[in-house]
Amino acid sequence: MNDREWAFLQPVLNDEEVNKLRSKLNKVITGCGDQNEVMLKKKANWVAVPVESGDHFSDDDIKKLLQAILEHGYEEMIAIAFEKLKAFPPAFVVPATTEAIEEFDFKCAPFWFTMYAGEPDWAIICTKLNYFVLFGKESFVKKVLGCELDEAFGEFYDFLSDYCDSDPLKKILLSVYHRLLYAYPRVEHETIIKL
Repeated sequence: MNDREWAFLQPVLNDEEVNKLRSKLNKVITGCGDQNEVMLKKKANWVAVPVESGDHFSDDDIKKLLQAILEHGYEEMIAIAFEKLKAFPPAFVVPATTEAIEEFDFKCAPFWFTMYAGEPDWAIICTKLNYFVLFGKESFVKKVLGCELDEAFGEFYDFLSDYCDSDPLKKILLSVYHRLLYAYPRVEHETIIKL
């Protein structure tokens, strides 16, 4: 894809710039999504919640995400591919607009991407497995979710009931659910936990 194919997203193609953006992200997450090797680094006062997503963000998700982002003073986000891509930009600057997030959804949904802003101050892992993981300070996460954490975990668990017990994907999703509900909140600051 070339630059003319992007109406709102701003592709980052320079390897040095992509490496700088990835280095910043590596303060909280490392690995590769398509190899099931995603590792979260616990940050002080951070929470992590899995959310059913279908193709990343619903209209309501976009509205809540934008409200939280803008209220926290961000004008843009960074989106970095979390898998090796061919003939597709490895990173984007995503303006904090409905149109930019919709374009991200439409064009990037088939891939593992992580979005973040700040140092990072929060992050969202967008998977290809019908869920995303939102993590950051609890007040920000709850603002994006539009509910309490226990309600979000309950909704994700309900989503798992759509899968039969023998489905390998259900086992993966249950593992993510348990790690984020039980392990992530209890580990020490800077501990790495496999998603």
